[in-house]
Amino acid sequence: METDITTSDSTPRTTFSPSSPRPSRRRWLGLLAIPVALGALAFGATRAEAFGDGAMGPGLRKQHMEKLLTAAGATDAQKAQIATIWQNLRPQLRPLHKQHADLRRQIGQAIAAPSIDQAKIEQLRKQSVQTMDQISTLITQGFVQSAQVLTPAQRQTVLQQMEQHRHHMGEGGGADAGE
Repeated sequence: METDITTSDSTPRTTFSPSSPRPSRRRWLGLLAIPVALGALAFGATRAEAFGDGAMGPGLRKQHMEKLLTAAGATDAQKAQIATIWQNLRPQLRPLHKQHADLRRQIGQAIAAPSIDQAKIEQLRKQSVQTMDQISTLITQGFVQSAQVLTPAQRQTVLQQMEQHRHHMGEGGGADAGE
């Protein structure tokens, strides 16, 4: 049974009487968790695709790397050597990105299912983390190999440029994978 009351500011409010069915706090938190989780998955997908063949596209990433290397005063030979490093990593990264995207899709489906299987979601999460670890390892390998081509002064300039780009894109924004 609902009761209308008027507050001190003359605004009518509806309250639930003890006899009316009231949604539990746990249920509301559960319902709220679904869009939050899906939003987090979407955000993660966007960031991860920036490293793969997602919305940024390989041309834009190549253009960004060219800009970084030009600002650092890299020679054409250094730029070509770094481009080769990333070209050699792409065939290893591509299937991992696809695998990670598939895992994100499966997690989203599991979360949206009528019955939530927490064990399955946890298993998918662990697989996703393992896949991202493999991607991170390869990208770090590419950064290290690229850094070895540059002089210490050039590396400092690239680092400064990347930090400015991150600041411009927001604390967690932008992908500087050089692909």
